[in-house]
Amino acid sequence: MNFTLIKLFLRILFLLVLPVFSTGSYGQFFGRCIDAQTGRAISGATIQHSGEIIAISEPSGHFSFQGDSSIRVIVEHPDYKSMREHISPNRELFFLLTPSEHNIDEITVSAPLLNYRSRKVPAGFSLITADSIQPNLSAIEILEQSPGVFMQKGALNTGRIMIRGIGSRSPYATTRIRAYLDDIPLTSGDGNTTVEDLEMSNIARTEIVRGPASALYGSGLGGVIIFHPDHTQTTPFSAETVMQYGPFDGTKALVNTGLRRNRSIVKANIAHTQTDGFRENSNYNRWNGQLLFRHHFKNHALFFLTNYTRLNAQIPSSINESDYRDSPHKAAANWLAVSGYEKYDKWLSGLTLKSDFNNSTNKISVFLNHINAYESRPFNILDDRMLTYGFRDEFSINIGQSRLTSGVEVFNEQYDWQLIETDEGTPGELFSDNLETRFFVNIFAKADFSFTNNWQLTAGGNLHFLKFQLTDNFSDDEDISGNYRYNPVFSPRLGITGDLTTKITVYGSGGHGFSPPSVEETLLPEGYINPNLQPEEGWNYDAGIRGNLLNNRLNFDITAYYVALNNLLVTKRETEEIFYGINAGRTNHYGIESMLNMKIISGLSPWSATLNINHTWMKNKFKTFIDDDTNYSGNQLPGVPEQYLRSGLKIGYKDLTHLQLTWKHSGSLFLDDANTKKYGGHHVFDLSLSRRIHTGNSSYASLQGGINNLFNQHYAAMVLVNAPSFGNSLPRYYYPGAPVNAYLRLTFNFTTG
Repeated sequence: MNFTLIKLFLRILFLLVLPVFSTGSYGQFFGRCIDAQTGRAISGATIQHSGEIIAISEPSGHFSFQGDSSIRVIVEHPDYKSMREHISPNRELFFLLTPSEHNIDEITVSAPLLNYRSRKVPAGFSLITADSIQPNLSAIEILEQSPGVFMQKGALNTGRIMIRGIGSRSPYATTRIRAYLDDIPLTSGDGNTTVEDLEMSNIARTEIVRGPASALYGSGLGGVIIFHPDHTQTTPFSAETVMQYGPFDGTKALVNTGLRRNRSIVKANIAHTQTDGFRENSNYNRWNGQLLFRHHFKNHALFFLTNYTRLNAQIPSSINESDYRDSPHKAAANWLAVSGYEKYDKWLSGLTLKSDFNNSTNKISVFLNHINAYESRPFNILDDRMLTYGFRDEFSINIGQSRLTSGVEVFNEQYDWQLIETDEGTPGELFSDNLETRFFVNIFAKADFSFTNNWQLTAGGNLHFLKFQLTDNFSDDEDISGNYRYNPVFSPRLGITGDLTTKITVYGSGGHGFSPPSVEETLLPEGYINPNLQPEEGWNYDAGIRGNLLNNRLNFDITAYYVALNNLLVTKRETEEIFYGINAGRTNHYGIESMLNMKIISGLSPWSATLNINHTWMKNKFKTFIDDDTNYSGNQLPGVPEQYLRSGLKIGYKDLTHLQLTWKHSGSLFLDDANTKKYGGHHVFDLSLSRRIHTGNSSYASLQGGINNLFNQHYAAMVLVNAPSFGNSLPRYYYPGAPVNAYLRLTFNFTTG
């Protein structure tokens, strides 16, 4: 079957590349205006020379005008930053325009299968742009700027993301949520997602679809997160260096470079992050590197992205309540005794060819990921490797006022893992050797209908095929090898958007979502596969209103949602290292997600002030849940607060000096299914001050300092739900948050143009 898919892919690629060799001409000056981030054609861009408009781009992005000598032009569009370029006749031109983040409602969403202006997305949706991303921020700190998304960070290499309360049952990582780096999947075949090791200074925008979105992306009950690296390059050459110190003897060094030659862009960067951490056994050392290439030719665009991560990080793990209260700097005693740690090398690579025809677009992507990892734990050592490859093809065509999209995604992963005995951290005998093959196919289709100028209906569905294969390469006596194939899952989705006024849009949607169990969850303690374990499934309904008021000074987005989840997967523990999954019942999730952004001071004043508020109120309850003859029905889901607030006040002077105060509040939450153990919540304040210094016409420097946890709040940055207790040990519920700490950062930028 794989050989057939490869042949099909090669045929499609040949048909896409063939039109490149056709020729055409649009005048002595001719070319296209293209969104530098998404690659989409820009209609209505003006090309100006000596104060006069000499051309306007067509819906296809093409433009042409007469001329026989080199001139300097200005390219402008209300949704993009102005571009100045010196051009010569008789060669095809490509104006790659950078979206203006000041008009965020009009930014076109880059995520596959959405293809909307951000204000028109028929779902709970968040768009986080580059001005919110700074070199000291992790992916989790970026995502918390979205309502409905709740993050916990036990350490720089330990995090859990939950959307609308989904994903709270995962012990130490993020599950039930799909994530991509452009078109490269970050989610493994067993549903685990790691975003903590991304270098966020490379990311231009982050797009989040909240709630089940399986009709758009396949497996992903909680939602979808798409990180988009910065594809833009407005000057022939640019370079940026960042040096940062603190806290806990932490340093960060970063170098970004970019080159542009008319139709081609090359960007490369490298970053190093290290810290001793404030807890025992929490040294952290990470290298990141990324190379991005983009080339436009005729009606085509070729994208290549490769991302490398090398991590070596110790694991302090969670601690009991007594240590959390009196000695939060401590590591868990068993992890400290073996100096527990993880290390890995990770490569993520993808190649995309996007082709625009008269009324249609085709985008085909291939990806290849590899991870080589090693983790030393108190109970054993895990030595594992993962190879993932696949492709995705997406075809869209405009028919009248409608747009039809269809495609296929093929994903194959080989996961090879061994378990080794440990003698206080020293490797011993091998006692388990397994190879997992995970394979799925998504077949999807979506139709967008504009039945009036202001109202649009979207309907879509995804058919998901999934199978696992486990090969036991160690034991001959109790061979646990086996195959597991799930029934095909069909996930429909229906959405509607409409404009109440030119400034206010309402939307609503309903759709199905699912997340299958991992192979580890299907393995029973005896080593056999549980054939009766079912995927979690649910239906999501949301309705909302978004827009802007007061001459665009006030932007808002309010969403109400309800999720009904069946076949809840619950982790059962025999020992600290042996666990498995069971289907335990049904849950209901409902709440209100609110985003408010207000320009308090703007306009001609040298001062500016902006207030941003994200608030989530939610109720997540067991509707039916009986475990070991104990009835938890009606209890609240542990690990998720009833409300979460993030508010930021930013004050600026002449766009050179900025002061920012951030307030994060997490409400109380239960720590166990019985709702007998409770964490009271916390308030954390962060403060930063930055100053931009011009050092020349083509360069500038900026100096920034900040204080995190300004009032030294003692709080839990992450909790372990239903923390196990074995022997005489106390349950370890808490990952303590860092005390007050400060940092200082110097950035230098240089450009030529």
